[in-house]
Amino acid sequence: MKTGDTSLGGPPQAFPETVWDVVAQARNPSAEVRRTGFEELTRRYWKPIYQFVRAAWAKSNEDAKDLAQAFFLWLMEGNALDRYVPERAAFRTYLKALLRNFYLTKEQALHRLKRGGGIHFLNLDEEGSGFDAVLPSPSESDPEKAFERAWRDHLLSEALSRVRERSLTGNQPVKFRVFEEYYLSPDPDRTTYSSVAERLGIKPSDVLHYLSGIRQELRTEIRRELSKTASNSEELEEEWNVFFRE
Repeated sequence: MKTGDTSLGGPPQAFPETVWDVVAQARNPSAEVRRTGFEELTRRYWKPIYQFVRAAWAKSNEDAKDLAQAFFLWLMEGNALDRYVPERAAFRTYLKALLRNFYLTKEQALHRLKRGGGIHFLNLDEEGSGFDAVLPSPSESDPEKAFERAWRDHLLSEALSRVRERSLTGNQPVKFRVFEEYYLSPDPDRTTYSSVAERLGIKPSDVLHYLSGIRQELRTEIRRELSKTASNSEELEEEWNVFFRE
């Protein structure tokens, strides 16, 4: 399923009270709260940062991993996030600007990383981490598009995971099975409401109903994820539009 699928589209709802929590935690003066925020920030952005590094500077897999980890170490130990002014730019834009600045003076951070000063919660070598995914011709790739693609993939994966878990634990496994059969089929051109209904032993009208419900749940979850790094309702709407932009 593509992240740009307009079937999930529609304007975001009212801005949540739990606004900007990831960035706010990473800026918190409490060391414990700040570290928790950085853990979430790292988990959310390590793939986009890694992909940007590979595409922008034609780095190998290992070099890109080192640079990504050094960047988060540099970010955690400095005060760059404290200088972020959300009215001036989206957080993604600011993060990419920080990465470009970091790259110009990266040697010190890389040296500290090699001496064992890394952030241990960032496991770049775990199975399925995505760091071994090779970009086709990294030197010719657009770093902005590589970053955005990884950012979208992460948000959609998080949303899908929560919707799947809720469907399974809520005693409605067929609901998510319908979604998988229809949107994640290896042969989407031959997938219809009727074919899905026949395979699952339900009515075509049930397929339509379940798909509508899952799409709404995904919209809600994607919005919740976007709100974690948006500082106000205007930025949330902008991020929503960027997420669904091809």
